[in-house]
Amino acid sequence: MKSGIIFSILLLICKVVLASGEWVAQGARSTGMGLSSAAASDFWSINNNQAGMAFYDRTAAGIYLENRYLIKEMGLQVGAFTLKTQYGVLGASVSYTGDANYRTTKTGLAFARKFGPNFSAGIQLDYISTALGEDYGKHSNITFDAGILVKISKQLTFGAHTFNPLHVQLSEYDNERIPTTLNAGFGFAFSDKLILTAEAFKNSELPMEFRSGVEYKLSQVAYARVGLCTNPGRYTFGFGLLMKKLTFDLSSSWHQQLGYSPQVSLQYSF
Repeated sequence: MKSGIIFSILLLICKVVLASGEWVAQGARSTGMGLSSAAASDFWSINNNQAGMAFYDRTAAGIYLENRYLIKEMGLQVGAFTLKTQYGVLGASVSYTGDANYRTTKTGLAFARKFGPNFSAGIQLDYISTALGEDYGKHSNITFDAGILVKISKQLTFGAHTFNPLHVQLSEYDNERIPTTLNAGFGFAFSDKLILTAEAFKNSELPMEFRSGVEYKLSQVAYARVGLCTNPGRYTFGFGLLMKKLTFDLSSSWHQQLGYSPQVSLQYSF
């Protein structure tokens, strides 16, 4: 009975967080590497750190799906698109989580640009719509993401990203606000086969987290990944296939009390 009550409380907390428009890492590559994403430059930088889009520098489209703790109502679905231009990289994304009575839709428009060969910056304007059922109606908010990426050397990269730095108010009731997040960390390429990532992540409503992951290139097309993150402790693992213009990634995280959260992402580079 006691364990059931604890589980229900944890589930309610998780559901409220998801429905408040909180930033979460996207793309099964980053989620497979301990949710570390600040120093990455791949397609899902459109959400994880917009500055990374400038080094990815491609026109591409992708989808990302997550089944949080195998609970349908906590699932996350994302569609995104990036467009390479002579001035930088443009991006657009739409994400949805929740169910008919308790849901959040987030739409983002992003832009990233290089400033020299080793530095880039990016920003994204976010429109967040939260529906809390018929009794509470809908709330709409506008906020933004911003990030930088620095290529310190051929092997070492530093990245930093923030979401909702203005701590935008979600509703007047109890002065509820959308959480502000900040993550910063490093990526180190030991070789063309092995990459290590490590970063600190802070949600304004929660304790500091440490996130780290490893990616190993198994062959010309296959990658294996593992990672961990703290507060709460979670272990992650994943697998990826890079087939010319098509990229497929599969991952899962494991929480000791709440169980597994599988993720999958697919993107096509034009």
